[in-house]
Amino acid sequence: MNATKGMNIEEVRRLAAQLEEAAEEIAAIQEELTSGLEEVDWTGPDADRFRGQWNGDMVPALQQIMQSVADLGESANRNADQQETTSSS
Repeated sequence: MNATKGMNIEEVRRLAAQLEEAAEEIAAIQEELTSGLEEVDWTGPDADRFRGQWNGDMVPALQQIMQSVADLGESANRNADQQETTSSS
């Protein structure tokens, strides 16, 4: 069994960067899909319902996921900073 404690700071910083990049990708996907939906020639009650579901449910859900992923990236960076400070003391 591995009894190592602590972290590999560089690996955690790479993970943080991946999380931040993923959050940016989620935001870009949301923007791209919203723009695409606005450009679709579609009218009527089904279109209104679909757009309402997109804007009312899906956009906020994607934004919540994006923020959660970004927060995890920030947390990983903070943990790496703390480990670096502790290790250099």
